[in-house]
Amino acid sequence: MCEIIIESAKDNNNLGAIVKLLDDENLTRAVGLFLPLQRENRVQAIKIFVHQNHVMVVKLNGDVVGMVVLSPWYGDEGKRIAHHYELGYLLQQDQWNKGIMTAALQKFISILPSKITIHAECKQSNYRSQRVLIKCGFVYDKDDLWQRIIK
Repeated sequence: MCEIIIESAKDNNNLGAIVKLLDDENLTRAVGLFLPLQRENRVQAIKIFVHQNHVMVVKLNGDVVGMVVLSPWYGDEGKRIAHHYELGYLLQQDQWNKGIMTAALQKFISILPSKITIHAECKQSNYRSQRVLIKCGFVYDKDDLWQRIIK
């Protein structure tokens, strides 16, 4: 496997590559990401999403093959909880089962500040994603939720 690079989605004009990645409706539907169908609205929605969240692209051989997102975490009452974040990630299907996302998440987690809690939602039927979370130090919490405390 070649070196996996993660970099901010805001760097090196990665927006076009993110739009291309998210054109895969099967992939976006699988992770619960619903985007506008019209191209112009879709691109605008992705720009806003990248601006409002901490988004990293995952590159393999210089090509964007995935992304990692860290967003604010909101409690049951809809209030933002300080030092808690939600993790999301996706990877092109032709890159699955190669350890790419595990390596990318490990790199990503290594640059995060200490004293935060990361939550990830993963369907119980998504064994691949569960393996990634376990390899990255997450523990099962309840329902479809996993978490990792960065000390």
